[in-house]
Amino acid sequence: MKIKEIVTKWSWQILAILFMLLYLGKGCTSKKIAKIDKKIDKTHIELTQTVDSLSSEISNLKKEIITEKEMESIMWKFLELEELSDKQNIPINELKYKDSK
Repeated sequence: MKIKEIVTKWSWQILAILFMLLYLGKGCTSKKIAKIDKKIDKTHIELTQTVDSLSSEISNLKKEIITEKEMESIMWKFLELEELSDKQNIPINELKYKDSK
């Protein structure tokens, strides 16, 4: 009986406290959402930077592959000059000079 009397006597106050707790709980939820949004933004920025750096690395690799192909063609030209110099008994420098003209 005492519990019923206490509840009926203080019911409005108990309800007011429950509503206040519910209201404050919603405020805490919005703070949590704001924190998560900030973390998502940071992660998005980091991922964007990572993708940009990876794309630049890929373009650098493509440039290196091109330079390797160019180097290979230069090496083949040198081998041709060397073969010519061996066949004709002419110094390589002289053939290079003629080739550059």
